[in-house]
Amino acid sequence: MIIFDTIFVLLIIYLFIYCFYQLFFFIKANDIDKFFDMHEKTRNLALDKNRLCVMIYATHKDKNLDKLLNILNNQTYDKENYEVHVAYQIEENDTAPMRDFSMGARIHNIQNPDYFSKDKALNLLIQKMLPENKFDAYIFLGANRMVGEKYLENINKTVTPNCAITGAKVSMNEKNQLAKKIKHAIISSYLKYNSITHSIVREMFDLPFRIDGENFVISSDVLERIGYVAIEDKDAQLEYSLDLASNGIKTSFSPYIITAIDVKNYDFSSPSIKNKISLFTHYFPLLVVKNYAFREFILFLLKPNSLVVLFGFLFLLFSTIYMPHHIPQKAVIVLGVFLAVNFIISVATSKLNPKEVFWLLFYPLCLTWQKTKILINNITMRSIIDSKYEEENINSATINAIVNNGKKDFTCKLDLVSEDGMRKVVFREGNRFIVTDSYLRMYDALEDITYKLNSKGMTLKTCQNCKHFTLQPDGTLDCLNGKCNISQNEILVWNGCQYFSLNPDKKVE
Repeated sequence: MIIFDTIFVLLIIYLFIYCFYQLFFFIKANDIDKFFDMHEKTRNLALDKNRLCVMIYATHKDKNLDKLLNILNNQTYDKENYEVHVAYQIEENDTAPMRDFSMGARIHNIQNPDYFSKDKALNLLIQKMLPENKFDAYIFLGANRMVGEKYLENINKTVTPNCAITGAKVSMNEKNQLAKKIKHAIISSYLKYNSITHSIVREMFDLPFRIDGENFVISSDVLERIGYVAIEDKDAQLEYSLDLASNGIKTSFSPYIITAIDVKNYDFSSPSIKNKISLFTHYFPLLVVKNYAFREFILFLLKPNSLVVLFGFLFLLFSTIYMPHHIPQKAVIVLGVFLAVNFIISVATSKLNPKEVFWLLFYPLCLTWQKTKILINNITMRSIIDSKYEEENINSATINAIVNNGKKDFTCKLDLVSEDGMRKVVFREGNRFIVTDSYLRMYDALEDITYKLNSKGMTLKTCQNCKHFTLQPDGTLDCLNGKCNISQNEILVWNGCQYFSLNPDKKVE
């Protein structure tokens, strides 16, 4: 029972820390009026006309694309100062005629299956556009979002050099069905509550944000520095947000950059717990050297959502009934009072009317139902994937590589393994095996195997370790592409050639 006692105590402490953390936000939210007053004054001083590029990824499933393009074509912002580009995925059986232009937008038809993903398609366009230096900022907009006629004008008043900005989101409903109306009322109340008690307050505290990949603005200088975008899904958006923050680029929030989403397309998904833990482990060593904002962002990965808080408290409450001798009842009662007071303060701060408060109370129930549907769908998809799992050999590949042991070169094998979104490398030579830790990037896994071999007096002669190698971001977190400064050929990080010369930074110590 010691294990259960420890779990109970840790859960109580965890929820108490959450309460105190939230309380700081609710107190700060009382100054929101001052926040808007200050921004109204500074926004009206923006006189420069930035050159903006709106980028949209769409498929044949996005039925509202033309409606969105029509709105973007009729913005209050001067047309000579912005362009709209659409990366449109053409399915093999798609019989609709291809368009090169539509409603003022340039349509880039993607027919190569290798680029049938949002990140790959958009990064392909970015790599073509960045060298032209035509735009001051890039806007990544979801094809299922709707915007107002002042959308780009509001962005122009907000965007600055060296910025990354995510915008606000509101709910809309075009159906007259009772279920859709109820869902719309619940989501609208939650989004208003979350914007005031969380999003705006984080901006007031000058804390980084997890980007919204369907309403995201990034200045061209930042994009040139980072070299790619990753907005495919919630996990990719979280990874990209942390990558920006680790490079000293804080993602801001603007309540003026607003997009609307129909309730039927509202995404209830969130970054996976496994991915959060992996990211926390990956960035944890930086807690010592980074500023307070980045440290908070890393610890923010441990923040529970409303369901975890609710079910965690109910678990403790029922445990006091069935195991009264293993959990302090007074602590659970105090925790319950604290949670209730926090919620009351947050509602008062958010200035929701009684009707909105009523619908907000149903949000945990709505979220539970939607999460259950997502879980069932994931289990179904996992069963399909697992049926092919062994055949695909966990997306692994084996290459031959050259290693020098200080006396001579010899050939080894490197297994490049990609499993569940993580990468690792296995070194094999005879009966000897060396396995790296799991990393988000194959580049980092190769760095790890290089270090492990160096510690044993061996040098891995791959392009990544060569002084003639220059890394070229390829639109993914893997960082697999590069260029040989002697042959001028494009190469992969694990290649090798006769021009190899050890990078001085990777010499054996």
